Amino acid sequence: MLRDLKIFFILLAALIVSFQSCTVINASQKKPKWVSQKPIDNEYYIGVGKSNKTNNDYLQAAKNNALADLISEISVNISTHSLLHQFEDNSGFKESYEAYINLKAKNEIEGYELINTYEDKTEYWVYYRLSKAEYARKKREKLEKAKNLSKDFFEKAQASEKKYDINNAIIFYVKAFDAIKKHLDEDLSTFLLEEGKVYLDNEIFQSIQEIFSNIVIKPEKEIFEINALSAYSEPVYAKVKYKTSLETQNLENIPIVFYFPNSQINTQEKVLSKSAGIIKCSIANQAPKGKNQLIRVQFDIDNYLGKDAPDNFLKQMFSERGTIPYGNIMVEVNELFAYLESEELIFGQASKRKPVTNILKSELSENFFSFTEDRKKADVLIKIKSSVNEGEKLDQYNLHTAFLNCSISIKNLKTGMEVFTQNITNVKGMKSGSYNNAAENAIEKTKEKISSEMIPEIRTIKL
Repeated sequence: MLRDLKIFFILLAALIVSFQSCTVINASQKKPKWVSQKPIDNEYYIGVGKSNKTNNDYLQAAKNNALADLISEISVNISTHSLLHQFEDNSGFKESYEAYINLKAKNEIEGYELINTYEDKTEYWVYYRLSKAEYARKKREKLEKAKNLSKDFFEKAQASEKKYDINNAIIFYVKAFDAIKKHLDEDLSTFLLEEGKVYLDNEIFQSIQEIFSNIVIKPEKEIFEINALSAYSEPVYAKVKYKTSLETQNLENIPIVFYFPNSQINTQEKVLSKSAGIIKCSIANQAPKGKNQLIRVQFDIDNYLGKDAPDNFLKQMFSERGTIPYGNIMVEVNELFAYLESEELIFGQASKRKPVTNILKSELSENFFSFTEDRKKADVLIKIKSSVNEGEKLDQYNLHTAFLNCSISIKNLKTGMEVFTQNITNVKGMKSGSYNNAAENAIEKTKEKISSEMIPEIRTIKL
């Protein structure tokens, strides 16, 4: 028994000594110097980051902060020959590219190494570094790879251009630019067989611009005479050509967009040029009635350069400095005559001022028709019906509601065919004071719907 007690006390003493030893070690841990003072090393980029432990993913958060800190040490020096210098006065473009470079560095950073970590009860710290020499080596490798790819596409573009294959020439030039767009701040010089030393970014931009300057879009007639909304009007044509030192070439398969630049008509038509460079406009009959209505015929740059986007720098450059080929078509739109029948009820009573009829008549008169009192002279019969009914009343707020419903139909009097019908239903008006005020509010909302929804639909009919 005595022997067992002796062994027990010996073990207890050893345990106490061990515990005291552990306590001393923990207490002696000090915050590393790199936590309070970021290291400086000529051979490495340094990144130190921390995160509060209340963050559920504090390990990743600290790493992200450290890498962001590391990347901030990598300076961006724009090459003296860079195309970017042509856009220095555009601060928005410069800021956009700098943001893109920073994001690229964050997403593509590699080769960094973890040096140390530290944590206390509330915070977690991490220390990374990246060899400057290794970073520069990999950067050179990526640049050379991009330049070689760009050069290959550039030479293919030149070959297509010499054969007047303008469509493929532009496609290859755009691919050549895309290959180097991550390196616009760097030295993009290379050697070409005929040109010698060139800077790819500048050469690509100038080559595309030169092609654009040689594209000519010309209407087949000075003025086209058409009938509003008619399927049987004179066809509206233009031609796409390419100027050369010797002759003018007709261009096929060139994307073109037709639109109305001087009106609120949002309709566009996209086509490809056919044989002999012919392009046909089928939306001309949607032009407002009257003389000298303008249709813009423009090279569809989106087809090659894509939609606007923060990293679509070539598109931004051409929007800022480039010249996009276009031409103008002038049309004279002959008016149609319309005979109007309308019926309007407001709270069950026939309306003498007919507000919806007046709204529709004004819109239709501005765009398509002249109205006649003689049905025999009319090309179309337009029927309008509308009614406004009382809704609920909120006595607490003295609010009144009213609901408007209307319909319009258009009949071709030459064929007897109804070519258009549309309803606008349950347009809610709400105003304080009276039901008449609520009705006026519903009428205003209906006016907006007629302009934005009904009139564009009427433009598409064919009489």
